[in-house]
Amino acid sequence: ILEVVAMTTVAMADFAAEASQSWASTLKDLDPPSFLKKFWSKSTRSDGRLFSMCRRTRMTRGILKLRTAGSSLIQLGNTQIVCGISLLVGQPSIPDNGDLVVTRADSPDFSLPLQSILTEMLDLSCLALGEAQAWRLQVTLQVLEDDGNLNDACLLAAVAALTDTRLPPTQRNPQTERIEIMESSQENGSSLKFNYIPVPLTLGIYFGKDQKTTFLLADPTVEEEALLQGQLTIVVKLDDKNTEEQHNIVHVQHSCAPPGLKREDLAVAAHMAYGRDKEIRELLS
Repeated sequence: ILEVVAMTTVAMADFAAEASQSWASTLKDLDPPSFLKKFWSKSTRSDGRLFSMCRRTRMTRGILKLRTAGSSLIQLGNTQIVCGISLLVGQPSIPDNGDLVVTRADSPDFSLPLQSILTEMLDLSCLALGEAQAWRLQVTLQVLEDDGNLNDACLLAAVAALTDTRLPPTQRNPQTERIEIMESSQENGSSLKFNYIPVPLTLGIYFGKDQKTTFLLADPTVEEEALLQGQLTIVVKLDDKNTEEQHNIVHVQHSCAPPGLKREDLAVAAHMAYGRDKEIRELLS
């Protein structure tokens, strides 16, 4: 009898677990907002992450071997972006400096000012070639899959590709008096020089029913983005001369519905961004 009771108890537990999973799956299909908010009310998320946790980030550099000076693939959860760096030689608008142009193949617009951030990141003097000529870096981004948080994924892909970039040797043609690119493998090229490495963290903003409780969701998915009441992106730099405690925020982008963020919310967000900096530096090392 005891054995039968034990087997019945196990069977009932299995049935309850299956019923719970079936209910959750049905709620997700029929009412996605209620499905997500049910998790948020318990300070967790449908994929098992805490509010402060980003999805697994994978970074692969040097994936495009032909016609690029540098390349990368960023996978932020299911979001995937590939970036390629191509080189042009021309006359710079600022003497003794090259420049950088960012484009996204699938869309002409960025919600984050990537070109400004990347230009400040790069020591443009390393692009000068002399003879009033310099390198132009063409940074091209392609979204392979959008599962949310394109801001962070695009910037990380560009940073990874730039750190992978090598400038080939050049020579001056005495007949044309122009700079010409010499045949060379990427390994023989020179690396770019950087003022610092920018690391982004985007947080989704959601207010509780009382409008007094603020939830900050790190690295939101595309499903979560549809329910958010705002977003906050913080870009942090940590140059080699600073200790871990001496961070600098180089860019903040904020859009939020009323009642807005409080000062303590911004302090929490900045602390989360500093933690993200450590994670990304491990991937770049």
